[in-house]
Amino acid sequence: MNTEEVQAIVGQALEPGYRGRLLARGQARAMIWRNGQLPPGAPGFAPSLSYDLMGYGHALLSLGIRLREEGGDQTMIRSAFEHAGDAFEAIVSKGDPGDPPRGFVRLMASASFHLARLSARAFSMLFVTLEDVNLSRMERALALLILRSLDQLEAEIIAWKLDGTGSDEAVRAELVQVLDDDADQGAGKEDEDDEEGISEALDLVLTDQLYGGLGAFLLALQTGEADLVEVARAQIKDGLAASAELNLVPQWWCFRLTLHLLDDLWGSSFHEVLPTNPPEGDGAAWQQLRRLFIATLFGRKRSEIELWPSQIDAARRSVDSTDNLVVSLPTSAGKTRVAELCILKCLSEGRRIVFVTPLRALSAQTETGLQRTFGPLGKTISALYGSIGTSGFEEDALKTRHIVVATPEKLDFALRNDPTILDDVGLVVLDEGHMIGLGEREVRYEVQIQRLLQRADAAQRRLVCLSAIMPEGDQFDDFVSWIRRDEEGDAVSVDWRPTRIRFGEVLWRNNRARLELRVGDENPFVPRFFGPRAPTRGRRRLSFPNDQRELVLATAWRLVEDGQSVLIYCPMRRSVEPYAERIVKLAGYDLLDSVLDRDPAVLAPALAIGAEWLGENHPILKCLSLGVAVHHGALPTPFRKEMERLLRDGVLKITVSSPTLAQGLNLTATAVIMHSLHRSQDVIPTSEFKNVIGRAGRAFIDVEGLVLFPIFDRHDYRQAQWAELIGKVSEHSLESGLLRLVITLLVRLRNALGINDLNELQEYILNNAAAWDFPNIAGEADEERDAAARNWEQYISVLDTAILSLLGDQEMNADEIAAQLDKVLQSSLWQRRLERRNANFQELVKASLEARARLIWNQSTPQQRRGYFLAGVGLQTGQQLDAVAAAANDLLIAANGAILGNEHEPAIEAITGLAETVFNIMPFVPDPFPDNWRDVLRCWLMGQPLAEVVADNPSDVLRFVENGLIYKLPWGIEAIKVRAQANGDTIGDDGIFTIDDFETGLAVPAIETGTLNRSAAILMQAGFTSRLAAIKAVNDTGANFENAAGMRAWMDSEAVFELGQDAEWPTPESHELWLDFTTSYVPPERSIWSTQSATFEAEWLNPKNVPATGVAVKLVGHGDEILILSAKMEKIGRLAEPLIMMSRGITTARVAPDNRYLDVVYHGPDDLNLLAA
Repeated sequence: MNTEEVQAIVGQALEPGYRGRLLARGQARAMIWRNGQLPPGAPGFAPSLSYDLMGYGHALLSLGIRLREEGGDQTMIRSAFEHAGDAFEAIVSKGDPGDPPRGFVRLMASASFHLARLSARAFSMLFVTLEDVNLSRMERALALLILRSLDQLEAEIIAWKLDGTGSDEAVRAELVQVLDDDADQGAGKEDEDDEEGISEALDLVLTDQLYGGLGAFLLALQTGEADLVEVARAQIKDGLAASAELNLVPQWWCFRLTLHLLDDLWGSSFHEVLPTNPPEGDGAAWQQLRRLFIATLFGRKRSEIELWPSQIDAARRSVDSTDNLVVSLPTSAGKTRVAELCILKCLSEGRRIVFVTPLRALSAQTETGLQRTFGPLGKTISALYGSIGTSGFEEDALKTRHIVVATPEKLDFALRNDPTILDDVGLVVLDEGHMIGLGEREVRYEVQIQRLLQRADAAQRRLVCLSAIMPEGDQFDDFVSWIRRDEEGDAVSVDWRPTRIRFGEVLWRNNRARLELRVGDENPFVPRFFGPRAPTRGRRRLSFPNDQRELVLATAWRLVEDGQSVLIYCPMRRSVEPYAERIVKLAGYDLLDSVLDRDPAVLAPALAIGAEWLGENHPILKCLSLGVAVHHGALPTPFRKEMERLLRDGVLKITVSSPTLAQGLNLTATAVIMHSLHRSQDVIPTSEFKNVIGRAGRAFIDVEGLVLFPIFDRHDYRQAQWAELIGKVSEHSLESGLLRLVITLLVRLRNALGINDLNELQEYILNNAAAWDFPNIAGEADEERDAAARNWEQYISVLDTAILSLLGDQEMNADEIAAQLDKVLQSSLWQRRLERRNANFQELVKASLEARARLIWNQSTPQQRRGYFLAGVGLQTGQQLDAVAAAANDLLIAANGAILGNEHEPAIEAITGLAETVFNIMPFVPDPFPDNWRDVLRCWLMGQPLAEVVADNPSDVLRFVENGLIYKLPWGIEAIKVRAQANGDTIGDDGIFTIDDFETGLAVPAIETGTLNRSAAILMQAGFTSRLAAIKAVNDTGANFENAAGMRAWMDSEAVFELGQDAEWPTPESHELWLDFTTSYVPPERSIWSTQSATFEAEWLNPKNVPATGVAVKLVGHGDEILILSAKMEKIGRLAEPLIMMSRGITTARVAPDNRYLDVVYHGPDDLNLLAA
């Protein structure tokens, strides 16, 4: 057959209906059987299904390889490999664990997925203990390669080679033994023992051949030398030919799969994809950082050596600092790695990076990930995610740290007050860039991006926008053109993810749960997924489950029984904590068991911090002790960070999460369970649904993710909504939020006035100041009108803030507004989207924006507008601040002065006065606002545990602290301060002093961190997560540092070092947190990777057969000596001098020009000094 004929056959086999939907039937069975047995009442499947799937998988794998060798269609080839992997996986997934060929079938599935460029799925197929599956040595080597256990693979190859198991002498001895045994039994006599002995000898030879090829490839990955890949390929090809000639099928398959795997791996490796010579910048600096970056990833426990298909195009473009990338990839498809490569390029240019994340929770998580990647490279990372203001410590971080992670609000405030912060920033990463919309945060984000694009130095700074949710069509085109400043080039948009997703429902009918799944056109089901349970303890008499929430929990615990991790998604935050209360109650009735399978001691740091904030008996902490994470954005940041660490480490099996998850927080699980599809009676947006379901399926653990909707009642209605939401999952809107804001106001006004003519409506707006007052609509219900009035007030405030953000830092007359708005909105998303409307509509919207801007100008002075701009507030809020300015200024000075003088009572009194002032101004009003808020504020500032004031509503108190004290009160205080600066307010009766003549930078850090101790506040701002332990550490040492430099000196002091050795300091529960903090904030020099080189004398085993100059060799410690191995891992010499081989770094060596020496290079932590060896 020629290539076209083979492709035709493959094309037929890829059709969904091929052989009676063979693959779908296999996958449907795999979804519901357990240990190879179908549950009672489940649909039947043909007894020959596994046999048919095996044949189908082998055929597609063989044909795919053939097409690959003949240069066939690449898309079809990858699809053939994926279908082959699916077929093999359907045989072994939840199949009979005692099936003898199970291990080999798993390996075939894994290799097939790998060739389909689905390496995470390939890994997941073998994510079991290799000793539990029946694999030969050759198969095991291939499995270790797929699992990226490269250290283990190399160790096994070297041990084999040095032991001489596959050497010519060993094979000769094996064959001689066979011949001797045969002679003893009589000439010409043959038996099965002879054949077995010969087969074993041949297997030794072929295993040695495969090991030699893999050894050369591993050396290629360490050195980046493509020539070594050719050595590996030649070795594998020889083994393939020998296996074919000897008709050894399993070995032949191993060689054949290995050959193609090596090609794929090298083609997508960092060495091959990341250019060595960037288009601009310091080439030497880039090459050095590139080498260390690749080395650190290679050195991880699971070596990271290649890029996914979704990342390759973006990776190649990452080194071009003039390329403003828009990267649209599904959740879990590798956006962060693309950002890391762009960051690496920027660092090589000696410039800093700002990474903008839309949520405080996401900032903390992003900081952790970047610390893991760039900390070993000696780069400093700091996250700023408190209130809108910036303290002295944060200003230091913004100006000095290599990578700064910040929320849009934090960055926006800092830039308004000091635009020079970005002068040495070469890259701004905009995470979750799709968060453009009608809300205050979304409009602020859009305006902030436009201000970045309008800076005079914008061309010197790269923008990279990341998103998991982007629409198709002109909205996406306009967004991309906006970010790219109309430069030529497309976005990176790939619809690829490492795991597949399945949908299903759990229906509670007739007192039992029925699991229904969707697999193509197949609908497998388990008629009795679980039944009711009766309580065995307590006063409850109702069976379980008894409502929707309990059905969700019963489903989660049932999935955990199958070895899955579960994420329960609640579209409303207020639905999350009731889960904690219900879980604790159900556990008390013996209806839910603990799912924690680790040593409970691993929970100690999180429980300790949680107790500080929530009290020891809070339901969330009790859930944590059961192995369940209850997670939402209003949780205290220190506690949330510890919980997320436990989730990353796989300690917690079940997570209950809020909409924070849909906004980009990286929490994943095997299964996502939807608590509900509604928020405030409306079905959740498809964009939110798409982001949530993307959390199903953990890369490198799961082959597929499961998304389930349990339905307790109203089955037909809810199933119809579920099916509709699934069908709309690709829909999403990306309209300009600023444009939507103005249109929303205009629609309300038009409906109230009954004006349909756009010109007439425009005239009304331009000639009536009252046009911006809330318009009543005749006949509207009181409740709807009240809600609309609240929205109107908020929308006007957001619009004013946007206008002042665009114009407020400029001095101009009212008649210059139109021209200036046109200028600042030139090429904006607003303009691009508006230009797609008709001319009359464009004129109306632009005139309306100009009219509102004129009203602001007519009701304020230039100094006032400057103050509103710096504070990031609108007209009404600014005027309210003006009205209270005199008293607020005095309170601000008094509060800071009292903190400076260590006078706690006056400080608390003044801060309480400030809170009473700002909490009456709309954007600063806390939600919730508990009656005992003054007691909470006092307890907070005194550094006491919040459990002492939680009263009967700990959730409201906690949210008040996070929202009111940590976020809104500091924002209000900063607004008072910058307003006073802009207006030149004088302090005191004599009018001599201004607010800049007083200390004003202490109150906000005290409020944000919950302590009046300046040093403890700085320690927490730096990242130490335990508030009580921070205060104790400072008090124990008598610390009085006032800035980051002083804190570092204190941390380096002998007294702190000695205390840090005490396992009970600062407290027994916080000691591990202290060690983590000291390591991450000031990494020990010995932990930072660098490159060292030196020359060592070599002693060759065969001086007449010495490798040529420049040839790479392998150094390996063996007893008291360092051996020199060839690329094929064969012993060829030793070093004449001792050298300590370090396990954490990567040591490479090449033959020096005179052949008597080796040039040795070490990439790794500074715990090895080659020159001193």
